[in-house]
Amino acid sequence: MTDLFTMPDLPLWQLVLAAVIVFAAAIMRGFSGFGFSALTVTSLALFMPPKLIVPVIFLLEIAASAHLLPGVLRQIDRKLLLHLSIGMMLFTPGGVWLLAHLDADYTRLVISGLVLLIALVLLAGIQQKENSPSLPFVTGCVSGAVNGAAAIGGLPVVLMMLYSGMSAIATRATLVAYFVVTDIYAMAWMGHQDLLTAEVVSLSLLVLLPMTAGIGLGSWLFRRSGQGGFRTLALVLLLLVSGIGLVRAGMAVMAG
Repeated sequence: MTDLFTMPDLPLWQLVLAAVIVFAAAIMRGFSGFGFSALTVTSLALFMPPKLIVPVIFLLEIAASAHLLPGVLRQIDRKLLLHLSIGMMLFTPGGVWLLAHLDADYTRLVISGLVLLIALVLLAGIQQKENSPSLPFVTGCVSGAVNGAAAIGGLPVVLMMLYSGMSAIATRATLVAYFVVTDIYAMAWMGHQDLLTAEVVSLSLLVLLPMTAGIGLGSWLFRRSGQGGFRTLALVLLLLVSGIGLVRAGMAVMAG
C-alpha cells in the first residue's frame, strides 16, 4: 500500500515551484474557466519530464471538474458533447502512445508549439462563423490526440466554441462535462501504457491543496471583477511560457 504513495524523486525546490505554478494556474482556471492544463504543463515541462506531468494534470483536472458537474447538467449541449467525445475517444490512444514513446525533448517541443499556436489564435480574436456539421467531430479528434500526448485537449474545444459563437452558459457547462469525460478516458489509457505510477499519485496529492485554493481564489476574483482583462492576461502568460518552452526544447533537440 505504501508503494502507492512513493515520493517523487525530485529536488525540494522543484516540488515547491510546482505547487506555486499549480496555484497560479488554478487562479486562472477559477477566473477564466480555461487554461489550467496548458499553463501548468508548459511551465512544469521546463524542469520536469512530460511523462510525469501529463498524468498528474489529468488527475488534477478530474478533481477540479467533478464537483462542478452536478450544477451544470441542465446547461450542457448534449449533442455537441457526444460528437466531441466520439472524436476524442478515437484519437486519445494515439496521443497517449506518443507520450509514452516520444523522447522528452520532442514531447516538450510539440506541447509548447501547440500551446503557442492555439494561444495566438485565441488572442487574435475569433468572429462567429457559419457552423459546420463536422466541426465538433473533427475538433474532438484533434482534442483527443493533443490531450493524450500533452493534456491540453481543452484548448482546441475552447477555440471551436468561440468560433461557433456558443453562449457563455452552454460553453462553460459543456466544457465541464467534456473535461470529466476526456480526462477519465485518458487516465484509463495512461494506465494501459504504465504511465499512472506511484510518483504521479504522490505528486498529485502534494499539489491538490494549492490547486483547490487557487480555484477558490480565482472564482472569488471573477465575482468581484470583469473577466475580459484576465482572459487576455491568461493568454499572454500562455504565449510567454510556451515561447520559452519552445526555444528551450528546440535547443535541446538541436544539441542532441
